[in-house]
Amino acid sequence: MKTPTFTPAIKIRAIIAIIAGAAVFALMVRPARADIVAGYVQGHGGLSNPQADSGMASPARSASGGLGLQAGLRLLIFEAYADHTTLGSGASTSRGIAGLRGAIGLGGWRLMLRGGGGVIAEQGGALTGRLDGSPDRTGVVARAGVALEKKLAPTLFGGIGLDAEVFSLFAAEDAVSAGTGARISGSNVFVSLHLKFEVGI
Repeated sequence: MKTPTFTPAIKIRAIIAIIAGAAVFALMVRPARADIVAGYVQGHGGLSNPQADSGMASPARSASGGLGLQAGLRLLIFEAYADHTTLGSGASTSRGIAGLRGAIGLGGWRLMLRGGGGVIAEQGGALTGRLDGSPDRTGVVARAGVALEKKLAPTLFGGIGLDAEVFSLFAAEDAVSAGTGARISGSNVFVSLHLKFEVGI
């Protein structure tokens, strides 16, 4: 019998499906906060592990550390956020995501789950491989995450999180004409520590 193979993208999709299922469960239980509207800004640092599956002769298989900022707005269970992470050597990622968020209160802790989709951009081959002459790319992304946060002050939280995503990226037309702009699909996992300032009403 032939043993099935699981590509990195399939594994990431499985992680997203598990997180999405947990998010549905979280939305069915008592929320951690009763705020109708909330906004936040967070700083984070962590490890990114991209896996570019197609569109490259030499797929990306390198993990790297990064520092970044994220700002978001939540209305009930709906959330939108912008994210920018610098990975060094001119490489960075930027995202705009809209989706759903749920949280479970655990005393002074909360378990947060979210999922959504949107747009993504990379600079310096941050997701697709840091090769000489790598063009900047933009595309679409589906993302899901889970975080465990501790309340440090009335509006301050610290925590650890895991975000998994699948993406499809394209380069600009001039890069395509030069033979370096083919569509590249892949996946990424970002494990991070963060500090979040959040206010709500």
